[in-house]
Amino acid sequence: MHDALSLLRLYTEWGVDTAVTDHATDHRQSGAGAFRLPPAHAPRTPAPQPARTAAGAASSTAAGRTGAPIPPAPVAPTTQGDGATLPSLGESIELARQVAAQATTPDALRHAMEQFGACSLRGTAMHTLVPSGPPNAPLMLIGEAPDADEDRSGVVFSGLCGTLLDTLLAPLPLERDQLALATALPWRPPGGRPPSDAEQRICLPFLQRAITLLAPRRLVLCGRLPTTMLLGAGTTPPRRDWAVLELPGHGSIPVIAMRHPLQLRASPTARREIWQTLMMVMKTLRDTP
Repeated sequence: MHDALSLLRLYTEWGVDTAVTDHATDHRQSGAGAFRLPPAHAPRTPAPQPARTAAGAASSTAAGRTGAPIPPAPVAPTTQGDGATLPSLGESIELARQVAAQATTPDALRHAMEQFGACSLRGTAMHTLVPSGPPNAPLMLIGEAPDADEDRSGVVFSGLCGTLLDTLLAPLPLERDQLALATALPWRPPGGRPPSDAEQRICLPFLQRAITLLAPRRLVLCGRLPTTMLLGAGTTPPRRDWAVLELPGHGSIPVIAMRHPLQLRASPTARREIWQTLMMVMKTLRDTP
């Protein structure tokens, strides 16, 4: 008796409150914290087996004789959350080009991006981040893919990223509302993961069309993603000099790469490089009529 009480006390300390048997017990039917052991004479009922078609039975029998595995079922086409089938990569890119080219105003481009369904990112993001700002702005800042703050608010360069951008602009004769602002992608990848090459290629026409419609005088690419998308993989333009970007339907536009504002927290070297690039940008704007 003493040993049995000691064992029960140990079970209590471990949090054991249910007896495990060979039969599943639905505790929602038996009351909170209650359990009942099945009678010793209760027969064991075999688990129901799924129905099999004649073809499935034949393939299972053949596999049992030969030892060969049953081939998997064919993979269904990629679908969005609403059940719609996504087109192929080539079709998605071409559709993005056509839809972007048909937009003749920033508002039309916004509507086209919000209704675009050929990119799976749209189905997982909370908001569509649309480039905004005055036409013919002196600068257009293009950031990385939207972060969590931007995705929740639907505002480009918001949250911590926006606070750091305001910190950069504070000592400069340049107000935020004078700039055109954009993210490299209009939708945040799930969990903030890096976007795939296919996702970048699908989203690129919208970014290029936004630059054409807003017509800024110069571009500042904040981070690796916009630099890769607009200038090509492996291209690293110097941060202290301007490069030239050729856009279809827009011509050439001066462009410079800069660390993203979030890099202000990275290291003293990163902060120094950001300030050096900004100073050079401001000098260019002062010297250019």
